Amino acid sequence: MDPAEKFAALVSGPPPAFALDRACALMAAAFTGKDHEADVIRRLDELAGQCVDRSLNGILAVMRSRLSGNKIDYYDPRNSFIDQVLMRGLGLPITLSVVAIEMGRRLEVPVVGIGLPSHFVVREAGRELYGDPFNDGALYDRSGLVAAWSRLAGEGQPFDELHLVPVSERVILIRMLNNLRGLYVRNDDARGLYALSIMRGAFAELGHEAVDHARWVRHFN
Repeated sequence: MDPAEKFAALVSGPPPAFALDRACALMAAAFTGKDHEADVIRRLDELAGQCVDRSLNGILAVMRSRLSGNKIDYYDPRNSFIDQVLMRGLGLPITLSVVAIEMGRRLEVPVVGIGLPSHFVVREAGRELYGDPFNDGALYDRSGLVAAWSRLAGEGQPFDELHLVPVSERVILIRMLNNLRGLYVRNDDARGLYALSIMRGAFAELGHEAVDHARWVRHFN
């Protein structure tokens, strides 16, 4: 079974919920053909092991010196591949947030994803404390996040409380695949489109895309 098929089986399987580290490692392998799942797990374990302060603040402090947002080449696909992010130290807001979430899981610090328009941050569950791994691990309380809204979410995006509701692991993966869909469709990359068809086809939420998925597979064949 190739990585895209393993990913599909993972996200369409029965509860309990899957861990993001394995799902993201399989996603990366589906596009690159290189399975670095063991390295991903090891690197995340090592990062969590370096965290003295078991809190979101402590997690971001560890990340701050090792990982940062790739503001120079934002659309490089490697920014979406968790193995490459951990190796290169550069990533997108959502991929860096996955690292924070997975460090939190290892440390028993409940870190959740917050999907802002055009941006992604994390929050320590049970506290109004938000972190932005992409922007040097900046920390905000709720009022600070609202004050920074236009800068983070983009001009013209009105503040909405619904954007502060934590999103599920499934939503995070779909949003990551949305980023990659734009890239591989634009480049008409046959292997990438095949991987997208298998992985996106595993989500019932994306059933309306079935015609696109079938076309992408035919293109690969």
